[in-house]
Amino acid sequence: MRAFLYWQIRLLLRPFLAPWVPLWLQRFWSTAAALGTKGPPGLRSEAVTATLQRLTPVNAQSGRAILYLHGGAYVLGGPGSHAKLAGQVAHAASATGYFCDYRLAPEHPHPAALDDALAAYRHLLDQGLKHIALAGDSAGGGLALATAMAIRDAKLSPPSALVLLSPWVDLTLSGESHKTRARRDPMLRTAWLEFGAQSYAYGQPQNDPLISPLSGDLAGLPPMLIHVGSEEILLSDSERLAERARAAGVTVQLKVYDGLWHDFHAHAGMLTESDQALTEIGAFLKQHLS
Repeated sequence: MRAFLYWQIRLLLRPFLAPWVPLWLQRFWSTAAALGTKGPPGLRSEAVTATLQRLTPVNAQSGRAILYLHGGAYVLGGPGSHAKLAGQVAHAASATGYFCDYRLAPEHPHPAALDDALAAYRHLLDQGLKHIALAGDSAGGGLALATAMAIRDAKLSPPSALVLLSPWVDLTLSGESHKTRARRDPMLRTAWLEFGAQSYAYGQPQNDPLISPLSGDLAGLPPMLIHVGSEEILLSDSERLAERARAAGVTVQLKVYDGLWHDFHAHAGMLTESDQALTEIGAFLKQHLS
């Protein structure tokens, strides 16, 4: 199954994630490709606000909440492509998930996504929720980290934990793995990420800490779990983030999954390693949301 999924991604998804493909087609195809992924059984979805969906798994326990921020290089993604993954994370933690359908670039560059994520977090606080984790994949992982920094700087009640799946935290694309994993990554290419970075930054410095949170002050952030595949061009983002967060006094767990690729968690129910990773995520979140 691992080899089948690897080649399916490389042949059917990667060709569409390129700056020369029209953005409308990238968005359409990323949603279509997610039709083959699985959400947890019995997941209920309902709108909370115009940009926030509540995802309630059958095992959700009262008082546990996860605000999920999706990937897509800030230019694509939404409930159609990522809600099932968010539901899997919520189910693993026996928590209620909240999916933030933040505005996308280039129509809405930075700080639109960050403003939407922060507004969603404030909404959850206003509802009286006290145990909230931030989670996200790829660009959503970077956005979750930037949101945690903005929450800290605004002196709001902090999130209980951060779960970052293959996070994209350096939009300057300076990581060594952009070179060492260029041929091995079945999904991502650096040229596409550069397109996303330029669309999101839109003339602002790409090393701005709230755009590339790897360059920001990480002190005072909550416990952090980072998952990444050994074959992806964003491997260096996770490795450097773990190193800098530890140096800032943050409790960090970094797990590199050998032989796996970007966002492999989306293959829950099909790939044993994805199921194992979600079990680990669930245990981490249950510990910090209790």
